[in-house]
Amino acid sequence: MIDPAVFTDDDGTSYLYWGNGHGYVVPLNDDMVSYDATKVKDITQPDFREGSFVVERQGTYYFMWSEDDTGSENYHVSYATGPSPLGPWTKRGTILSKRPEYGIKGTGHHSVVNVPGTDDWYIVYHRFALSGPGKAGGDGTHRETTIDRMTFAADGTIEPVTPTLESVRPVRAN
Repeated sequence: MIDPAVFTDDDGTSYLYWGNGHGYVVPLNDDMVSYDATKVKDITQPDFREGSFVVERQGTYYFMWSEDDTGSENYHVSYATGPSPLGPWTKRGTILSKRPEYGIKGTGHHSVVNVPGTDDWYIVYHRFALSGPGKAGGDGTHRETTIDRMTFAADGTIEPVTPTLESVRPVRAN
């Protein structure tokens, strides 16, 4: 099992997502470590590689994953939507990809956070380390973590995220 991620739905049911080349999901038992192997479901999407992550917003479930190879500058994040944590999933496209004019490459393997009580969303991901004074830059094995804002269109689709050099400013939690 590679890249496990847990999503807990509003009804209290938790789901384990994982995969490398193929994506899977299974409801977790109450102990949060065991599951019924007969309930494992293959949710592989075209070009799925790894790094599954799921969120729910306004009744829509968003299944996200990384595509390409972690060592490739083209490593990126795509997503699908569905009516439940188990799908069925409809692929929507890429939400995070490289921005070579700024030296931003290999944007992938992410997680998403929502500021509680708001519709403010952020995507946290790694990318090749940027070059600069005293820094040679990176490749798929020399990475840095960053965070950028993630927004939704009026129809509920995720707007493509524009990777930034400065990331986001700190947000004070109340």
